[in-house]
This record gives sequence, structure tokens and C-alpha cells, in this order.
Amino acid sequence: MAIRSVLCPIGLALAFAAPEPTLAAQACLANGKSFKVGETACLAIAGERYLARCDIVLNNTSWTKVKDDCPGDAPKLQSTPISTPQPGQAPTEPTEN
Repeated sequence: MAIRSVLCPIGLALAFAAPEPTLAAQACLANGKSFKVGETACLAIAGERYLARCDIVLNNTSWTKVKDDCPGDAPKLQSTPISTPQPGQAPTEPTEN
């Protein structure tokens, strides 16, 4: 009994004195960089670029779409097809310059 009364308070003191594990800072990853919660980044996914914010969803970091385009992106231009010569119009033999 005497040993128990001495060891129990020591065990309790050691249990409360043990440091708590520190959690890693929560961050989102994109473009090879780490972003803190609340920061924004331009993401390129499936050929589309859009502005997204790093958020917490169900205790996990996740990107939330903010805008359909990224700041500083050039406006999308309409592409014009390139004209190609009709077959038979190009010379078949090399010409002298």
C-alpha cells in the first residue's frame, strides 16, 4: 500500500508534464508551393485556370474556387484557322533562288 501511495502521485505528475504533440501548420499545396489557410492561388486544372482560396473542409485543407479567371491573365482570343495551300499549287521540284 505504501508503494502505491508514493508511485501514483509521481505517475500523475509525469502524465501531466508530458508535452502535447504539436500539430503541423495546416496548408494547401499548389504549383510546388505551400499556401496558408486563407491565401489564394491561381490553379490550372484540366486546361482551365481559375483563382482559388485555401480553406479548411472537414478538418482537411482544400481549394475553394473564387473566380473563373486569374488576375493578370490575358483575355481569351478567338483563334483563326491557318490557311494551307491546296494540293498541286506547291512546286514539286526544288527551285533555284
